[in-house]
Amino acid sequence: MLRSVNIIGSRLTVLACCLLFSAPSSAHVKWFLPVEGDISSAYTPYGLLDTPVLVWSGIALLLILSSIFLDKKFPVLPLLKNVRQEYLMYLLKMCTGLSLLMSAYSGVIFAPHLQVSAGFGEVLALLEAVIGLLLIANFHIFAATIMLMILSLGVALQFGIIAALEYLNIFGIACCLLLFHFYPVKYRAHLKAYSISALRMLTGIAIITLGLTEKLLNPELGEFFVVKYQWNFMANLGMTDFSNQLFVLSAGVIEVVFGIILVLGTTTRINILVVSAFMLTSNITFFASGEYSEALTEIFGHLPIIASAMILIFFGSGNKLKVTSLWNRQTADLSKFE
Repeated sequence: MLRSVNIIGSRLTVLACCLLFSAPSSAHVKWFLPVEGDISSAYTPYGLLDTPVLVWSGIALLLILSSIFLDKKFPVLPLLKNVRQEYLMYLLKMCTGLSLLMSAYSGVIFAPHLQVSAGFGEVLALLEAVIGLLLIANFHIFAATIMLMILSLGVALQFGIIAALEYLNIFGIACCLLLFHFYPVKYRAHLKAYSISALRMLTGIAIITLGLTEKLLNPELGEFFVVKYQWNFMANLGMTDFSNQLFVLSAGVIEVVFGIILVLGTTTRINILVVSAFMLTSNITFFASGEYSEALTEIFGHLPIIASAMILIFFGSGNKLKVTSLWNRQTADLSKFE
């Protein structure tokens, strides 16, 4: 009996370590890969019926169901006053504008691996810089959000639909600001209520896409990153059986779970707090290992996500377009977020 308890305890400990130490790999892997050349994989990817995949699938399902169950257990916080709403929205504009302006100055669109090419790429970079300036200046926001949507569509044309999905959170920011500052004003009260939900859902889809494209479907990318920066902390702690392959799988599943919970709109504040903690851990890890250039790249690149996290922490799910509404018969008050 005692032996069984010890086994269960050790397994729970390993699971907790998986959740904790896979956190730093929430970094955008593609930002730090070679621009040219193929990334080779030193291992055979997991099959769908392999034990680690089945175990993590069960963990993912458990976390998602727990989020849905616990959502109604938490109290609904009072809505922020209009002045504070405006402060938070300006934070979103400022952070997004700074990130766009820095990206345009560096010759990239949204991220380091989406490099500007001659012709259409230069037009996108110019548009990116103009949008950044408008957002920072808090000037013609309605027009700036329309242009930001056009820029996101331009990314899909220039770099492909997968790249556009990976940065769908930027499109979500545009939707959020557009609905919050909608013209004509007579429609704003109705549409404003959906601004936070749009930001939440599109950010969630972006996180899901990144978990799939950078880790689960292309594990060689994640493994290259983990090997290059020595981020398999489980192996460093002496757990030699915790391979880079398993580390990448763990990180990918957790990332997808976070994204799904955001899309569902359950336990949004707790979920985004954990995501923020993981992002902070990722940045601290870069600084601690002396990778200052990579750390600064992450800070500026993650500014829109940091601001979005602040919005979701204070506003919550927005209480619109969430899965629990399917069995909630109460009519939503469209004049409020909560």
